[in-house]
Amino acid sequence: MRGLLLKFIYFFILLLSIFLKAQKPISIEKLRLKISSNSKLFTINIDKAYQELEPLLTESRSLKDSLSEMKLLDRKCRYFYSKNLTDSLIVFSEKLQQKSREFKDAYYEAMANVYLAETYSINNFHDKAILYLNNAYEILQKDQSKSKKIFYAKANILNSYSNIYLDINQPRNAAKKILEEIATGKELTNTKEYSDFQYLNYSNLANIYIQYNIDSAYYYVKKSMQLTPAELPYDKAMVSNHIVLGEVMKSRGDYKHSISNFHKALFFSQKNGIELNKSNIYNALHDIYTKTQIKDSADYYQQKLKQLDLNILQSKYNSLQKVIEKEKMEDNQKDSQKIIFWIIAFVVLIGTSGFIIFRYKRKSKKEQDFNLQEKYNHLINLVKNKDESFLFAFENIFPQFSNKLLKINPDLQQSEIEFCALLKIKLTTKEIAQYTFIETRTVQNKKYRLRKKLEIPANEDIYQFIDHI
Repeated sequence: MRGLLLKFIYFFILLLSIFLKAQKPISIEKLRLKISSNSKLFTINIDKAYQELEPLLTESRSLKDSLSEMKLLDRKCRYFYSKNLTDSLIVFSEKLQQKSREFKDAYYEAMANVYLAETYSINNFHDKAILYLNNAYEILQKDQSKSKKIFYAKANILNSYSNIYLDINQPRNAAKKILEEIATGKELTNTKEYSDFQYLNYSNLANIYIQYNIDSAYYYVKKSMQLTPAELPYDKAMVSNHIVLGEVMKSRGDYKHSISNFHKALFFSQKNGIELNKSNIYNALHDIYTKTQIKDSADYYQQKLKQLDLNILQSKYNSLQKVIEKEKMEDNQKDSQKIIFWIIAFVVLIGTSGFIIFRYKRKSKKEQDFNLQEKYNHLINLVKNKDESFLFAFENIFPQFSNKLLKINPDLQQSEIEFCALLKIKLTTKEIAQYTFIETRTVQNKKYRLRKKLEIPANEDIYQFIDHI
């Protein structure tokens, strides 16, 4: 009897395992249908699509569906890039890189490198960004599948090279990369795929030409709009196209149609949730309303621009900390390369210092002091007026200040960097207390804590130390 019972239990377990194995492919298929649906939503409204990503990720991990997991991590990266959230972008780029290496997926490993390149480029580490793009291209070259995914990944790399050239103010080189991308379109034999591919490329090219060739910008934006896919009425390219048209009309003095196009760009941006290029729209509208003496509208868009710049600066600051931490980890793994780097840096520093000293001697010291004091006075007025754009204006005048502070101590908080900025513009303890509405003793305590964090020698003046950063 006992033997019969054991046989029955064994047979039941066997049936159950067969049933569960049969159910798993069905569950994975359902998951992939949901991911496909999310992909369509992503092209219409990325904010709504993003809300679905975390539950889908949890499900993909539960089912051990590695392909779905990588696809969803990639989608998160695209979301953070579209929203200018570079701090989150670097975190999920690294997660995607780790997973793609674990599952030996060339496409997603390449895309992880592309996203990391964008993050480094935004933080002005352009050489490092190009290295990541080179890595991405090498990874794809090893793949012999000649799949559509690999084709589009290579196109993305060309687009990222173009973005880096724009970041370093080389729009002509950026245009060349997009023209290379356009030329690769001949590999697409499907008419619809070719049309959609060039729709995006012409839009990107128009966005570059607007910086130095208005006629070419207008030509390519018209070509792009002729190819607009019916199923994508509010996508990123359409936002960019209306910005370009707005700039073209603005350059021609046709402010009515210029404003109309910029407002359409804002409308589409709100529809799809993409934040890219919003600062360009606010800047242009502020400029037009200032020229046409419509003060209320000019002030409105100036405030919108300040708030947007502050949000981007906050995200950039957070991502910069992560970039520096990542750099330090890589440096610890490559001590020998670090030594060579510092030797080269030292040689470059000596050479650059010599050049700067030579140029400096040719300029009037009086003129230099006047210009610097003028900038200090402007920043001090912003602090006095409690203007939220102070840190943004400060970063424009001293673009490497935050980087240098974070290299000394990556754990510095943003409030501490802002306090260092007040010391940089030579505000006294009393002035800082007065302008920021805190006690004098609180200011002194902040100075004391900064001395410890930055390891400032007791015999060195804190102002002199900060001034040399």
